[in-house]
Amino acid sequence: MNTDSHPPGFLEELKRDIPASIAVALVALPLCLGIATASDAPPMSGLISGIIGGLVVGALSRSHTSVSGPAAGLTAVVISAIATLESFELFLIAVVLCGFLQVLLGVIKAGFIANYFPSSVIRGLLAAIGLILIFKQIPHAFGIDRDPEGDFSFVQPDQENTFTELLHMVSGINPGAVIVSLSCLAIILLWDFTPLKKLLVPSSLIAVVAGVLINLLLGRVHPEWALGGNHLVELPEFSGVTSLGSLTSFPDFGSFWGEHTSHILFIAVELAIVASLETLLNIEAIDKLDPRKRHTPPDRELLAQGVGNITSGLIGGLPVTSVVVRSSMNVNSGGASKKSTIFHGAILVFSVAVIPHLLNMIPLAALAAILLVTGYKLASWPLIRDFVRRGPSQYLPFFATIFAILFSDLLYGITIGMAVGIYFVLRSNSRTPYTFSEEKLAAGNILRYKFSKQVTFLNRAQLLSTLENVPNGAQVILDATESDYIDEDILQLLKTFRTEEAPVRNIAFNLVGFRDHYSADDDFAYINVLTEQHQQKLTPVEVLQILIDGNKRFTDGQRTQRDLMRQVALTREKQHPIAAVLGGIDSRTTSELIFDLGLGDIFSVRVAGSVVNEDVLGSLEYATKIAGARLIVVKGHTNCGAIKAACDQVELGNMTGLLQKINVAIARETDTTTERTSSNPTFIDNVTHLNVQASVEQILRESPTIAELVDSGQVAIVGAVYDTHTGQVEFIGDLVDQLEKNS
Repeated sequence: MNTDSHPPGFLEELKRDIPASIAVALVALPLCLGIATASDAPPMSGLISGIIGGLVVGALSRSHTSVSGPAAGLTAVVISAIATLESFELFLIAVVLCGFLQVLLGVIKAGFIANYFPSSVIRGLLAAIGLILIFKQIPHAFGIDRDPEGDFSFVQPDQENTFTELLHMVSGINPGAVIVSLSCLAIILLWDFTPLKKLLVPSSLIAVVAGVLINLLLGRVHPEWALGGNHLVELPEFSGVTSLGSLTSFPDFGSFWGEHTSHILFIAVELAIVASLETLLNIEAIDKLDPRKRHTPPDRELLAQGVGNITSGLIGGLPVTSVVVRSSMNVNSGGASKKSTIFHGAILVFSVAVIPHLLNMIPLAALAAILLVTGYKLASWPLIRDFVRRGPSQYLPFFATIFAILFSDLLYGITIGMAVGIYFVLRSNSRTPYTFSEEKLAAGNILRYKFSKQVTFLNRAQLLSTLENVPNGAQVILDATESDYIDEDILQLLKTFRTEEAPVRNIAFNLVGFRDHYSADDDFAYINVLTEQHQQKLTPVEVLQILIDGNKRFTDGQRTQRDLMRQVALTREKQHPIAAVLGGIDSRTTSELIFDLGLGDIFSVRVAGSVVNEDVLGSLEYATKIAGARLIVVKGHTNCGAIKAACDQVELGNMTGLLQKINVAIARETDTTTERTSSNPTFIDNVTHLNVQASVEQILRESPTIAELVDSGQVAIVGAVYDTHTGQVEFIGDLVDQLEKNS
């Protein structure tokens, strides 16, 4: 298998594609015949569709790994259609019309449907095919060949089912088949551990050759164990172009208009829908197996499949789709490009026309060994374990797809898996149309409802109930900034509530994120500025909590949406801030931003090093005594240039006197005895914290006004350090301890 990080060149691709195409063709031959037999169709029709899938679809498709041909998933549809029309020739007309419909689907770009297949269903499909291969091939590996190769249906033509076949096969075990299958299995499993792996020849191809030789040897040494008859590949006898008439059928267009016209049209539409869905699902699955993770354009694939079905129907073939078994075989055999698909079609032609007698020597037991390994790779334990760990919304659709396919067929299994997947989507949408948070802002508490990616009519009942339970007088934000789709029913509900019910109940109803995407304007109904009444009701502890909550929103990337120009208008005459923040002049520590505050919420006093002087004291006294601020925050920050300069004893003009004010904190730092410079980050961090504490003490010592307000409990003062790496603010002081105790 190609796992190179760089794509191979043309010659390198040929070295990989030719052996892979041979391996795929050897597996495809009995599968084509078996699917035709299981579909009650002429055996040659299966080979024709396999050839068309390789040559025509392979040439037109842009898939690098997908292999098309007759599909086991269409067996039930084909059987029913042939029985309804009572003529294979009339059925071929439906196949041709199906092709035209698929071409139309490709032209109108209907391939987008592939984007709506849940990955749990796609992976479930792969795992189910893998398990079916294992269960269906075990009898062939033991020489029980009553069920035709390629029959994937639960109920088999031999009146057994997938599991009863296993139970009843004990009495019919063929020793020769066991020897062949085990030998081929050993070759495949051990091949990668031998130097021969460098030859780039797929182990499956070597296994087939070995199977033929082992069976010939058994014919010499133990004839009764040698495999023959229905234990070998059985190609139709082909004696030249003249024999085509007896082996193939052609559409009877002359009988199209008549009693069967409506049935033919219905079957054509049914085939087009089922074949297209199966193809889209399969290419999505196979792209996941591609080691180079290339993408198949779905619209082009529909067009290629349509042309393939037109061609197949015209010359007597079954409907074609992308097929998981052959495609995964192609990937596992090292196929690097779509050349392997085309070559496999050419090999099918050559095999049927020139060497059918050689291919009729291949034991089905040898092919069973190959398909057993392929099945295991598709249904590996790590894949199943991974989905179990993802939770019920993923593993339930995954297992539903697997069991439904196992006990019915591909079509019903995919349908049931999709139904379970859609159930979880609907349940998720109906239960969680939004996330809720109550934000403690400076201007009061706000209820924020943040809509999920998609909000549909399924969410209408719950949203209506939520709006009815909003308290009267509340301030509400409905945030649609992260929504991809909001149903018109939901928009109409919001418009009605905003214009009719919210004003009656005095609810400030705010829409955010609607203007750019939906037929509703953003609207800010609440006045997000502080009033004097609200300012006076706040306690210093409550103000500290507002700052802590705001910093958390800042670091979480959930900053509050504000109409700043409205705040400009509302604060032009007066202000009622809740706090005064003394901070450094660093451009990274703007207090309004890091505390998620609006205009008018705080006073910002800024000076390098957050040091205290007469002007700073006067500003803080005005903020508290005159303007009514309830909290003083002395805020330092990590990586502070003034702190570093003071520790390095820098002297420069007017900076010298300012930096000397930090010497008090430097002198208090006694833990560090060496490297007491800016090169020691631990020392700088310690001095930063001590400098904040020293400034707090200086404010209380040198301002009797502030000290009196603090003693009376009207105002509190705390220290804080802003981390320039994380954006988080660490608060320091007795008020912090009180807040933690209360919480």
